[in-house]
Amino acid sequence: MFKQLPKKSSKRIALVYSLLPLLSMSCQDFSTFIRPQASLPFLENFETDSQGWTVNAAAKGGYSKTGGNPGGYLYGIDKSTDAWFFMASDSLLHASKKGYGKTLSFELEQDAVDAQATTSDDVVMSDGVITLTYNTSCNPSTTWTAYSVKLDELSGWKNEKKAATKADIQQVLGHLTSLKIRGEFRFGPDRGGLDNVSLK
Repeated sequence: MFKQLPKKSSKRIALVYSLLPLLSMSCQDFSTFIRPQASLPFLENFETDSQGWTVNAAAKGGYSKTGGNPGGYLYGIDKSTDAWFFMASDSLLHASKKGYGKTLSFELEQDAVDAQATTSDDVVMSDGVITLTYNTSCNPSTTWTAYSVKLDELSGWKNEKKAATKADIQQVLGHLTSLKIRGEFRFGPDRGGLDNVSLK
């Protein structure tokens, strides 16, 4: 004949049995309870300010709270015969150091599409020693035009006139000191805008 256990002992045994399913779960099962947060893509959408972006000396730069896609955007107004560029923020330069194989995306617009120039490079990045260039397939419209540029050796990057190698791109990205996106596409006076720069 079995002895009847005290009430306190019965409760303890019941608690242990109730925990057994949890104790026997694998690490994979626990992942349904605790999930690591996914890393978000880098994004600068100029909703409140220029976020550290500027334009080079060939243009006068500014920021507008409206007119972007949507919200704010960065713009440049031509003041020289030289092509002008949007100059990347320190935040993007830092994020791009681990950007090999990722995609740089951005949106551009310009105020007129007559007298278009196609001779200048569209995206330029450098580590201070090597300068890599990329040309897009078309100039932006007078409405926001989206671009995506893969940061790898298969996408058309050039090191001077030669195709950039994987080593070239990794070297430049790993020690990146400047990245610029062309804002001027027209011969004569012009105005251009930049919005929604991302790296993912």
